Amino acid sequence: MSRRTLGEVLEDRNNSFNAVRLLAAAAVFISHIFLIVPVGNHHQPLDDTAYDLGQLAVNVFFFLSGLMLSRSYALKPDLSGFIAARALRIFPGLLVCGALIAWLIAPFSTSLSLAEHFTNPATLLYPLLMPVLFSQPHLPGAFLFGMEPGQVNIPLWTIKYELLAYLAFVSIPLLKVFGSRRAMAALSMAFGILLVVSYHTHAFDASMAGSIIRFGFCFALGMLAFTFRFQIVLNWPIAILGIILAIWLSPTAVGQVASIIAFAYFAATLGGTFIPLLTRATRQADISYGIYLYSFPIQQALLARFGTSVWMVLLMSVAAALTTICLAYLSWHWVERPALSLKRLFGGEKARAQQLAVPSQDAT
Repeated sequence: MSRRTLGEVLEDRNNSFNAVRLLAAAAVFISHIFLIVPVGNHHQPLDDTAYDLGQLAVNVFFFLSGLMLSRSYALKPDLSGFIAARALRIFPGLLVCGALIAWLIAPFSTSLSLAEHFTNPATLLYPLLMPVLFSQPHLPGAFLFGMEPGQVNIPLWTIKYELLAYLAFVSIPLLKVFGSRRAMAALSMAFGILLVVSYHTHAFDASMAGSIIRFGFCFALGMLAFTFRFQIVLNWPIAILGIILAIWLSPTAVGQVASIIAFAYFAATLGGTFIPLLTRATRQADISYGIYLYSFPIQQALLARFGTSVWMVLLMSVAAALTTICLAYLSWHWVERPALSLKRLFGGEKARAQQLAVPSQDAT
């Protein structure tokens, strides 16, 4: 494969970034198998590195979010349209998912009778609470099996940080530093330094600030990558060597920073690579968000309840994966894509931003 810059890959409609998101969602699914099954030692893949497999996948999601949102705003620099698009991408899927969890999935994994379940106020309110409280609402009597009993949808805890990243992103064009290489470099460096300090001091381990620093660095790195997109050459040997170096540096103070950078570059390189079957399939249906929404409650209903032996874990994992993919596919076609089509109702059409071809004035 000829070497291309990140900018060239982003402008190629046949890129594989949807496939990368799908693979990241699959990595989270696999990581949660080890977390919730009632057998085994519950060590997740890559536990001995800076971030385990699921955490690495979430880091990649935030990096891609910073990268793609920067591109989206550069194509259409309209804040009202940008905000509406983000809301339409997140909340309709969340609302429908909440209803399906409470009224369709949870009844198969509850200790209550169906009458008690459906008349419980928590069941009725769950679809309205989940888009606001994300992973916090509970369904009494539901999902009481496995190593995470009572947890309905743990992965949704990251949505509030995604929304915080969106709010922070809005401030960048308001401050007139969108596309500024210096500003993006300074922002990424600041978060990177905070991440190193956090590792040394453990001051933010048990607080929301620790997650803001981690995800902030990932997101800022994505914005920085977009700003330098025509200078970043994607190369597989470099990507592989970067991951090896990051794993070697895992026990050090810069291990977390090295891991995020290495896997971000790996994700970008993979995004510029044709992946048989996945690249074309994910251009037609981006089911990564649906997998993120539905995988954990389905795993709770099947794996946590019935995965009492190695063979049952394998069987229930396949069943959970197939069920999740089906619901994610329906979510994309019946909820997410129709909701995204409403973007045209918000904000006026504007000419393409000059940033796509012309460096910012303070680029040097």
